[in-house]
Amino acid sequence: MCLPIGQVVVAQNAIEDVIVEVYYVSDTIDATDGTGGGLPAGSRTYRVYLDLCDGCALRAVYGDANHELRVASTAPFFNHLDRGRTYGHLVQNGALDEGTAALDSWLAMGAASNQRRGVMKSEDTDGSIVGGVNNDGGSAAVPGGLLINADPLAGIPLTERDGLVPLVAGSPAVPPNFNVSGIDPSAVFNDATVASVFSSLDTRMACSVPGVVGATSTNRVLVAQLTTAGELSFCLNVEVQTLDGSVLKFVCSDDVLLPDETANGLLVYPPQCGCTDPDFLEYDPSAGCDDGSCQTAIVFGCLDTTACNFDPDANFSVPQLCCYGPGNCNGLDISLVCPTVGVEEVKQNPGLSIFPNPVDDILHVRVAGSTQDMSYSLLDATGRSIQQGSWMRAGESIGYALDLTGLSDGLYHLHVRTGEGLFSTMVVKGR
Repeated sequence: MCLPIGQVVVAQNAIEDVIVEVYYVSDTIDATDGTGGGLPAGSRTYRVYLDLCDGCALRAVYGDANHELRVASTAPFFNHLDRGRTYGHLVQNGALDEGTAALDSWLAMGAASNQRRGVMKSEDTDGSIVGGVNNDGGSAAVPGGLLINADPLAGIPLTERDGLVPLVAGSPAVPPNFNVSGIDPSAVFNDATVASVFSSLDTRMACSVPGVVGATSTNRVLVAQLTTAGELSFCLNVEVQTLDGSVLKFVCSDDVLLPDETANGLLVYPPQCGCTDPDFLEYDPSAGCDDGSCQTAIVFGCLDTTACNFDPDANFSVPQLCCYGPGNCNGLDISLVCPTVGVEEVKQNPGLSIFPNPVDDILHVRVAGSTQDMSYSLLDATGRSIQQGSWMRAGESIGYALDLTGLSDGLYHLHVRTGEGLFSTMVVKGR
């Protein structure tokens, strides 16, 4: 599928998740297929999806001198003896109903056969072409076919949904400009191959512009189908293209991290856990799951002891919040952030009234009894001026309207300066 060009996507959001789906669990009936090589009962077929941001596309899966590409198991991967293929788009669609061919192990750039895209079974809406009555029963011609195991570990049975959807009309079966360079994965993923580890510092499975996007609106791109009786693990490195055409590199390890690379713990399986909440000091942006290590909530404040608003309770310094006295307060209102410092006293003026309060959009302000022109300033909760102006005197009282439509809900301070002094009142935005 082609990808339109548009806005920039923030790097850390380009990969929203990496999903490992248990696609099927083999049983003793499946093990009767000698043509396929005798798949061990209890083997699990996994599918690995990259859940990408809207409009993002997968450009490459790779290993290089700094970042190992590794797909491994504690037992050999199942490679169908007769129909085994290295890449999903090379799997013949007509072979998916033959014995255990639909469980072959391969790598992918979205495709699960030469006529089908791979999707999670939960997103498959067109039934199944594999399993049960759709299967030829394998070399033993088992009545009722193979791939009928309804083990709850695998979720939806293959006889109901097979995680295969037809190509969109006009879409090529082969991912756009698909190419592989460096070490060939066929050394591990191919028919008649017995291997349990693919490890490479020099492999690149790639598509050129525009890359590959998912077959559904969730934009989950299938990158592997792996069947094994052992425990699965992997470490992936990928390139993702964003809407503006930028290509971002995400690696599974930060041991060596170049300026254009971002470590992402989601690319490691089993996932490496840490604190995943950015509101805590322990936050680890590369963590793939949360392990409960978030302990210290971030408190923003001024940590400069020479500032008049030094905050000993803060643990994250924000220099812009520091105030050092009149004329040196980083644009903050010193009467709010350092009220003990010698500044002009804020007085109460019964003639200053506002309505409505709380307010949604337009705030009406009236000042009675002033004989001079006035100025006003609207401050946020930190004391920073966000709106200011002046009013011309008109008779005994003056009315003015402030448009607060674009402001976030919350508390604000309205300061009005007249010839009689500085007056303040609190404004509540929102209801």
